[in-house]
Amino acid sequence: MMRIDPWLVLGRIPPTNWLVLGICTLAFALFYMRDYRRWGALSFASYFFGFNFFLKIVVMYPFAWSAHNIVATSRHFEAILAYIDTAFYLTLTGFVCMVIGILVARVTMRGAPLGCRIVYGIVANGWNSGGGVVLGVGMVVGLTLLMFALGFQPLVARSLVFERNELRPVYNLWSQILPFVAVAVVLYGDTRKSRGFIALGVAIAVLGVVGGNRTVAVLTLMQIAVMMCMPRRFGNLPMLLLGAVVLASAALSIATLRGDTVSGRDQLDMIRALLYGNNLSDLRDFAWILSGLDSVDFYWGKTYIAGYLSFIPTYMFPFREQFGFGRVTPMLAGLDPAFHSGLRPPIFGEMYVNFGLPGLCIGGFIYGILVGRIMHWIADTLDAPPGSHPYIPQYVVWTGFLVLQIVDSLVFTPAFFGVYVLLALLFLGRLLIRVGAPRL
Repeated sequence: MMRIDPWLVLGRIPPTNWLVLGICTLAFALFYMRDYRRWGALSFASYFFGFNFFLKIVVMYPFAWSAHNIVATSRHFEAILAYIDTAFYLTLTGFVCMVIGILVARVTMRGAPLGCRIVYGIVANGWNSGGGVVLGVGMVVGLTLLMFALGFQPLVARSLVFERNELRPVYNLWSQILPFVAVAVVLYGDTRKSRGFIALGVAIAVLGVVGGNRTVAVLTLMQIAVMMCMPRRFGNLPMLLLGAVVLASAALSIATLRGDTVSGRDQLDMIRALLYGNNLSDLRDFAWILSGLDSVDFYWGKTYIAGYLSFIPTYMFPFREQFGFGRVTPMLAGLDPAFHSGLRPPIFGEMYVNFGLPGLCIGGFIYGILVGRIMHWIADTLDAPPGSHPYIPQYVVWTGFLVLQIVDSLVFTPAFFGVYVLLALLFLGRLLIRVGAPRL
């Protein structure tokens, strides 16, 4: 049985930081109670703030101090500890600027954002069809068979992709298309009260387990839960918490099935993997990146240019290989980018690495305005009287997630490749509208 020394987790944290954690916890609790009364147990906003900030930053900050992190970070742990507080306060600074931007968006917003209107029209009228289901399932099946034909092995995706470059583009494409299709099929079934299609969509999401990709499998199911719960004002919090435990267990089981090891050490048990592994390590990763930033200048937008040009293969454009954020972060952390896919800081991490504190504050504010417009459009649309507009509630929430994916990729570029895939899928959805896809 694993024993955790509380002093290793808690004893090195300054008292002032405990006060900050308490204030953040109280603020989130008050926000969640207010949001719960309006939307029930799960909404777009409670998912956004709860998962991305309260869980990953406030809850995980104390555990980042624990010596158990040595298993995942080895000799780098002491250097990381020296920057944990800096990472924490930089993230809080970005968060405050983001919240100010969200409030400004609420005051100044007039009408539906253009991006939301366009994306909604495509997913609700194109992919919400029998033809969309057939096309989506066909793409997932075809890409899965192609990966196996190229020698793909289940559950060992990351290590195999690094060894086999010919697998990387197919695997990356599969990882982007699978979540989109899973959501499309589930919502098609939900709006038609068809349990069969809902089960098919969930099965497609779970197919992410085959690729050993926790993000594909777990986050897709979490977002599907938001899309189905928020329009219904689902208020059964115990049932939702039980589902969260099941998803967390599934994510950790994937790591167990993959047989992850770090520097030849034995596999972390499930609890250690959650608290000290790489599942929720955004704050620790940010501190790890900062530990190497003192020896170099800020990147002044180079990682953004490299990310936005991700449609160009790196062998054709060495600039991308040198300045892609997925390659910059391992180098700053003292790791080999040839064998490490990159560290994942909070959403404001790349802003800071490029432009320092001014870039983090300005970027966080602009990011907040964009996110705020998405949030308020979703809330205003779902709160409108029945019959006052033709919107389908589940597709409104899905639209929010899709537009948020684009916004997130603009400020955190390692996943920008997914924007091009999403644009291609939206283009296909537009074609489905044009041809009048037949209903199943």
